[in-house]
Amino acid sequence: MNTSTLSSTLGLATLLAALCSAPASAAPGPVDPQFDRIADEIINSVRTAIGAGNCDAAVNILKSGLKSGRPKVSLLAGSMYEQGLCVKRDWDTAVSFYALAADGGLNQGADRLAAGYADPVNGPDIAAALWWAQRGMSRLVIPYCPISDEALKDPDRFVAEIGTWEPARLATCNYVFAVSSMMTAELAYPELAAAFNIGAEVRYIFYPGKPAVEIEKSETQEYAMLGVIDGDALRYRNRKDKTGGFEKAVNDVAKRALARYPQPPGISPDAKVHLGMGFLIDHR
Repeated sequence: MNTSTLSSTLGLATLLAALCSAPASAAPGPVDPQFDRIADEIINSVRTAIGAGNCDAAVNILKSGLKSGRPKVSLLAGSMYEQGLCVKRDWDTAVSFYALAADGGLNQGADRLAAGYADPVNGPDIAAALWWAQRGMSRLVIPYCPISDEALKDPDRFVAEIGTWEPARLATCNYVFAVSSMMTAELAYPELAAAFNIGAEVRYIFYPGKPAVEIEKSETQEYAMLGVIDGDALRYRNRKDKTGGFEKAVNDVAKRALARYPQPPGISPDAKVHLGMGFLIDHR
């Protein structure tokens, strides 16, 4: 694939205009977008309406929530448009909302853009996928997929650099970053463990040549439990298998990620990428 083809594939107009074309909204103020409780309340209300089968209410709550300019709400809107959940599926609209979330400091927006652009359903757009993957939470540094610091700041230089790669390298790098970005974007604090205030760090290995994802190590951390505590909660916290909720979350997302992206041929079965995910609770 040559540079001119990649330049067209990257869709610089889409890439750079995404932030400009995203729906305008008021700034939410100096709030860490990752721990925005007001946004969480809006999201929970939307999910409750969806669970009740009331799409009209879900969309109305979402529209009202988007006016607050909270990145997490924009991320939810992007996900709904990407999946066609209570709205007509529209990847271009999803891009605008994901870009708005990323611009607001929520790196999951960049991860979802990387995962979406790498999906054959949406193209794929390899250059755009690689560009956004470098702005996500994992920000992998893979020697096989070298990108200079200068190129990471300049879309035109970025396209020129990866335009020198052989098709096999492009396909492999797209695959590795796609799976990694999807897992990073979709792994969220497991609801069961959250209820018992248990945090964890799960480290896992992605073998793109097999393909497979294996849990490398899991560690848990107990937080002070607030409010009324029942016996079941205390018993669960003392169980030796309490990391299971975290490991199940990783395995479930891994299965979907490996099924979503076609594995390119020629990847060594010994190739591996070390990844990790922390599940934390914020009590601020």
